[in-house]
Amino acid sequence: MKTDFLGNELNIGDEVVFMQLNYRSLMKGTIVSMAEKQAIIDHQMTNTCRHKTKQFYSQLIKVIK
Repeated sequence: MKTDFLGNELNIGDEVVFMQLNYRSLMKGTIVSMAEKQAIIDHQMTNTCRHKTKQFYSQLIKVIK
């Protein structure tokens, strides 16, 4: 079972908050793929023109509505 920083279970399609790579800005996105140690998150385009980011599960916080 993959869990976020707070211990919440993560699945494809979950909305998460994470810190943009090389910056101190928080971003919101959706998990589109999950591997052994990292998830790929789809999000709005960044200032580096990226739409997807890889993050370790411990670097994510699931948005619970």
